[in-house]
Amino acid sequence: MPIINNSDKDWERFGKSDPYFAVLTAPEFHGRLSDSERAKFFASGKEHIDAILSIIHQRLDASFAPARALDFGCGVGRLVLPLAERCHEVTGVDVSHSMLAEARRNCDAAGAKGVQLVLSDDNLSAVSGAFDFIHTYIVLQHIPVSRGESLVRKLAAKLAPNGIGVFHVPYSTGRQRLTPRILYWLRMKVPGGHWALNLARGRSMYAPVMQMNEYSVTRLFDILWDEGCSEMHVRFSDHGGVRGVLIFARKTAVPVFI
Repeated sequence: MPIINNSDKDWERFGKSDPYFAVLTAPEFHGRLSDSERAKFFASGKEHIDAILSIIHQRLDASFAPARALDFGCGVGRLVLPLAERCHEVTGVDVSHSMLAEARRNCDAAGAKGVQLVLSDDNLSAVSGAFDFIHTYIVLQHIPVSRGESLVRKLAAKLAPNGIGVFHVPYSTGRQRLTPRILYWLRMKVPGGHWALNLARGRSMYAPVMQMNEYSVTRLFDILWDEGCSEMHVRFSDHGGVRGVLIFARKTAVPVFI
């Protein structure tokens, strides 16, 4: 049975109604942010990029200094801004027109240079050229797995030689309790199920759903290897109790053990 909820349409509704909370689901990021809340929101993006590049320098390439970067699922620009401080060119990609419009306002307000913001589709048709650094964090989980795997393949294909991609996904532990699984199935695949659960939880019947999909790490390894990423490093993540991994994949020719 196909998924009823359209993640692209839901994400545009988040972009119009509550864009910052949709990016980081913490209570202080609901609605219109105060100056201090905005500062905290964007500081978290800088801390994230600093941490990611530190891991790359320690584990994959001590001299890594990307000139051209892509942030897939850029939202309002939380990670685009710190990347723009480090790279000559940054491309932010998102499926929501409203998110991209807010990201442009934030980039202009910060005086960010060399930033291109483009609308995403399943073929990444608005994205051109190769990139030294490709990054996506707490994004693929909101995309149905078959689409997400295809996007990982297309993103990895856009890595330049010696380029590094960072791909974050929740993974299946096989230990999820039955009740949440049933409720998620009702929400995603039964006509009217999403509306009924919204009402039961005191939300607007038409409130958008934030999909949470788990990925096979093994399948992602195969995809990345097929696209020439022969060197990898993995870090675990725990985002609000959801276990996941960050896969750091370098497109380089290294000896394969036989």
